Amino acid sequence: MSYEIHWWKARLKKDAPFIGVRTFFGPPLIGGDEIDRSWRWQAVLRNEDTGRAILMGDHIPIEVEGNATLRNLEKISEPEYLYLVKHSAWSTQHAPSNHDAAPYTPIDWMKGKTVF
Repeated sequence: MSYEIHWWKARLKKDAPFIGVRTFFGPPLIGGDEIDRSWRWQAVLRNEDTGRAILMGDHIPIEVEGNATLRNLEKISEPEYLYLVKHSAWSTQHAPSNHDAAPYTPIDWMKGKTVF
């Protein structure tokens, strides 16, 4: 069990879609299971089930393992985090052309369809 849990929305790249990020202090989380090792600050990005070590920022995940930096960090509530995670999981499975399915790709607003 972790002591502190924080929820964030962030971007992985400039102008890319927002993703849900959960940070917590606890034992390493690998494949959804807690491993009996030293506790550390970790971040779970999007719909991953493995925690990434936070390299800079403690509970504010400025830099995480496997990424350069997280951009446009904003603290959000748990329901907002769950919405972002579920939406990205749905987009990845059912609408791969949706910008939420590719979080490393910047959104090109000039190629979007107009609604009117």
